[in-house]
Amino acid sequence: MDSDVDALGALASALRARGLTVTNANGAFEAVEQAFKRRPDVVLAARAIDEDSALADAFAAVPDLADTPILFLVDGAEGELGPDDVLRGDVDHIVSRITEASPRGSRPTVLQETRGDLEQVPLVDLLQLLAMNRRSGVLGITTPTGAGELRLSAGEVLDAVYRRLEGEKALYRLLGERDGQFAFSPGEPTSARRIMAPTSRLLMEALRQVDEVQRRRGELAPAGEAFLVTEPSSDELDLSPLHGHEPFGGRPATGDVAAAGEAGAPTSVPDITAALLSASAASAGRGSMPPPPTLRAAEPAAGKVDVARYPTTPPPASVGEPTERAAVAEKITALLQMPHNLDELLDEIGAPDLLILEVLLELVAAGKVRRISLADLTTPFAPPEHFPVLRSLVTRLARPGFAPPPHVVVAASARRMTTLSHAVRRIADAIVPAEPPPRAPLPRPLGVIRLGDGVELALVGLPTDETFAPTWPLALHGAAAVVRLGDAGKDALAAHCEALELLMLDAEAVMGPLDLASPGQITLLVRTALEAAAGV
Repeated sequence: MDSDVDALGALASALRARGLTVTNANGAFEAVEQAFKRRPDVVLAARAIDEDSALADAFAAVPDLADTPILFLVDGAEGELGPDDVLRGDVDHIVSRITEASPRGSRPTVLQETRGDLEQVPLVDLLQLLAMNRRSGVLGITTPTGAGELRLSAGEVLDAVYRRLEGEKALYRLLGERDGQFAFSPGEPTSARRIMAPTSRLLMEALRQVDEVQRRRGELAPAGEAFLVTEPSSDELDLSPLHGHEPFGGRPATGDVAAAGEAGAPTSVPDITAALLSASAASAGRGSMPPPPTLRAAEPAAGKVDVARYPTTPPPASVGEPTERAAVAEKITALLQMPHNLDELLDEIGAPDLLILEVLLELVAAGKVRRISLADLTTPFAPPEHFPVLRSLVTRLARPGFAPPPHVVVAASARRMTTLSHAVRRIADAIVPAEPPPRAPLPRPLGVIRLGDGVELALVGLPTDETFAPTWPLALHGAAAVVRLGDAGKDALAAHCEALELLMLDAEAVMGPLDLASPGQITLLVRTALEAAAGV
């Protein structure tokens, strides 16, 4: 019994793998109820649960359970162990203490029927054997990447769990494991049935899918690459039919990616943060004011990103109905607003692994998703030898009357701002705000670049929806420079910068075609803006 569900599940799986029968409870009264039904040899509970001896008193109040031994799980940092304490992380010691404390300690605590190694007995063969003998019980499996369980009744798999996965997806993933140990504990499982298909059919399908999944993984990420949505030329998320046919149900699927949250470490964001966030309520009730007199801004040539680094032939549609494939494509595209590797994608989406991989292959082949090498996932802001010069430049850009750190404004459409935010998160020297960005296209802090010796540079994002133009000065006042991506803001932003006497740079005009998802290119762009603002 433990309030930490993950720790409780991991310990239960480890004990079952050693041949013990385990029943979980999430409170003192539920523990008493389960104990009254099952009459356990020993009760295990977290020490923190037994405040004021509530658990011991609950068992003492039931005459039939008053003599049940109770062992308490403690962490190593909690001091000396009491006579009834066991270390949470020492499973072998826990098993030994259970045997000693049990009234039946002189004989085996449970009937151990099957135990072995997956390298010697593949899981498929083991399940076929259990099915032939119509065995019921719990099959605990421990692999290098996590623990899982299969629950069987009369040889049929009722349910499966593996790490965070459940049901058929967990079963297929376990059937693909070749390294680990297993232990079968007989008895009728009490969990609800989540796998309805006959086990014989599931095993036949698993034999096909496991090999196909490995092949698809090798095609998609031979060197462990991550994936990211390719930045479209427009601000709309495009999931139109691919390759001249309609594998996604004959209609575009759209993903709600604007609400993707951003998590990160707390940071010393500039004082402008409070003003930027509070502007949401102030601007919600009034319309936009006319922008200042306009100036014609230079229009940079549109940049193109090469997404054909890995030639890929789209797979035939072999798994999933069109509507199911459309839903998977939508989830993939929403998740890939920030980089994910294959393991993360397969764990986050509840669809079959093979379906996810096939849809991802199609998106890659169509240029809607691109690969990112491991070397491109993170990058330092600059080489170490450049930091003294950068600190000097940033110090010179501090504006009188404005609290440090100085900030550079990056203006982009709301769609591109999401990609930019995730690129900034992958700059090694950047500390990003913990709170998610506002849903409205308002100015927002992107992060703070730490340059050493107490010198910092803030990056502020400015979504260029002209409806919210009255909020722009909150970010523009005191800026060291403004960098405009593409046609963001057009004449209105140029007019604001002229009125405030701010330097505005067109990113593509300075750097050429820009890959906004690359943190390396973002760092180069910001360093270029610093040099221009300082007159270097």
